[in-house]
Amino acid sequence: MKKILYLFAAFTICLTTLVACGSDDETPPVMLDEDEESPSAPANLVATLNTETTVTLMWDAATDNVGVTAYAVFQDGVKVQENIAGTTATVANLSAETSYNFYVVALDAAGNQSDPSASIDTMTAITFRTNLSEMGVFASVTEDLVPAAGVQLYEINSTLFTDYAQKQRLIRVPEGTSMEFNNSNLLPLYPDNTLIAKTFYYNIDDRDPTLGRQIIETRIFLKVAGEWKVGDYIWNAAQTEATFTENGSQKPISYIDIDGTTQNVDYIIPSKQDCFTCHNNNGATFPIGMKLRSMNFIPSYIGQNQLDYFTSLGILEGVSSSSISVLPDWTDETTYSLDERARAYMDVNCAHCHQPGGSVPSGFNLDFRYETAFDDTGIYPNRGEIGARFESTLPTYRMPQLGRTVVHNEALTMLLEYIDAL
Repeated sequence: MKKILYLFAAFTICLTTLVACGSDDETPPVMLDEDEESPSAPANLVATLNTETTVTLMWDAATDNVGVTAYAVFQDGVKVQENIAGTTATVANLSAETSYNFYVVALDAAGNQSDPSASIDTMTAITFRTNLSEMGVFASVTEDLVPAAGVQLYEINSTLFTDYAQKQRLIRVPEGTSMEFNNSNLLPLYPDNTLIAKTFYYNIDDRDPTLGRQIIETRIFLKVAGEWKVGDYIWNAAQTEATFTENGSQKPISYIDIDGTTQNVDYIIPSKQDCFTCHNNNGATFPIGMKLRSMNFIPSYIGQNQLDYFTSLGILEGVSSSSISVLPDWTDETTYSLDERARAYMDVNCAHCHQPGGSVPSGFNLDFRYETAFDDTGIYPNRGEIGARFESTLPTYRMPQLGRTVVHNEALTMLLEYIDAL
């Protein structure tokens, strides 16, 4: 009997030991009321898409000993969203062109909160405001047209004709960003929130510009969330403000030209849809004039190459002026041949519509781009009609149809000479 009891006791001790050893190999489950460990902080917070009123945020998932159950977003130190299940969130009801600070925290089922993620500052997209004075283009909206701080003047060497109107061209890229080389001599890559402005005006007397101006409109391009938007501001008679519009109109203008002759023009202000006629190709909207090859020269406002100057300012990257071709100045008879001048003029004034994907119907869809080989342009078989359209002022027949009501006499002389020489 004693032997049996001894064996039973020994068996019990062994069994107890085995159970105890087994418990050493297993981690007991953490009860929620016992979990005091916070999740890790979310990492790599970025703003992936900014519109005028929203910011979309994305971050890497946090980790936790039990499991992350939700995230919360803080805007300028105030919680604006909570119980976010995933790793993205869109914050709405923001103001356009305004800087905000964001950070994210993670939470687990026990309510433990992580340290904040690294915070980011990001700006909502620019938008068209009611008055030009609100757009930050000019230091003050007066006929002096002085650019605001951070707004850069630029010029192009072969210009678009608009009934002999004068033009001031400006660009503003967000601070800390730049235009970037796009592997061609055409348009660079522009950062979001880029603003491009072109103001159209007539001197009261071209013989003496100090006598004043008649400013008509300031057209503006805004790059928002990767796409270009267009808008127009019409100046008042006092030349103290301009108001946003999407409607086209006509404005009678009288001025004295360089020869002392009074000229009268029914200046056409384009509608928003008119803008798309020229500034659209295959459904994409874009600027026209600000190509690298059109800016690769020494402009009147600075004594050095314009592309190199932009690089020195930090608003252009990856471009060397020596590696970019130059679009000829069609007025320069000394430097360029008649062929080069005519092709440059047609590139600037016609090619935005007359190229593959442009707005011209296929039956007359010539290709007037400067880089297009002559045999592929369609110029020669259509030379007679091209000349006639340049000479015409009929709205349905003239070329270009938009942007002019009078004949560009100086260019017409050059173009007819070019056509006759073909």
